[in-house]
Amino acid sequence: MKKVRVIAINAIKVLLKYSKQSFKNAENDFNTSLSIVEKRTILVALHKLGIPISTLNDEEFSIKKISFVDTIIDKDELEGIIFQISKGYCDNLFYMDPDEYFAANYTLLAKRNVAKKYVREVFANSKCDENKRIQYPQDWMLSFGVGEYQSLRILHEQLCFDFLYDKEGKVIPGKIEQIVHEIDKGLWDSSLQSNYELFKNAKSQIDINNTLQTLVGSQSVFLNNENKSSC
Repeated sequence: MKKVRVIAINAIKVLLKYSKQSFKNAENDFNTSLSIVEKRTILVALHKLGIPISTLNDEEFSIKKISFVDTIIDKDELEGIIFQISKGYCDNLFYMDPDEYFAANYTLLAKRNVAKKYVREVFANSKCDENKRIQYPQDWMLSFGVGEYQSLRILHEQLCFDFLYDKEGKVIPGKIEQIVHEIDKGLWDSSLQSNYELFKNAKSQIDINNTLQTLVGSQSVFLNNENKSSC
């Protein structure tokens, strides 16, 4: 296990050489400095510790060529990871199979990517009229595959809030990146993975219950007024 910790620490040290640069700049050095066996032993642990390994490419995960998300390398964060590894706090994360791990996350990450495309290309170009009805670009669905569209249907309905638009009916610019950030954090994962038909059934049931409660409340007010009139 001590040898595995050394491998993980050496991998982090490769990234440290590119401090204040993008992780993308370190890709080639990372892939050539570590053997496939070494990467297979430590890769999942590094990802769980915060190293932004990318699985958002069209190609399936390949341990031969690891890609990183285009974010800036923070020296303090990497040194903190080295400290955790050296103390043995992460030993349980080593030896986890990266092919199985990243394959399990590939579908979810792909859906997040589609969702971000929807927010930036469709939602960002939508408008809210004076009657608070949301209007979207014509035939926007054609920009997505059938499977992609299916994963977007709940998100599409849940973003129909008039407070996301300014007085001119345009999407408030800050809201676009805010929602994209929420997607990256996983806050919309349930919407992207849930069954649309079940969502609609649950929504219909809620609407029916709300209508019944309104009717019962109105009837109670009417009966109270009738009783007061009789008195």
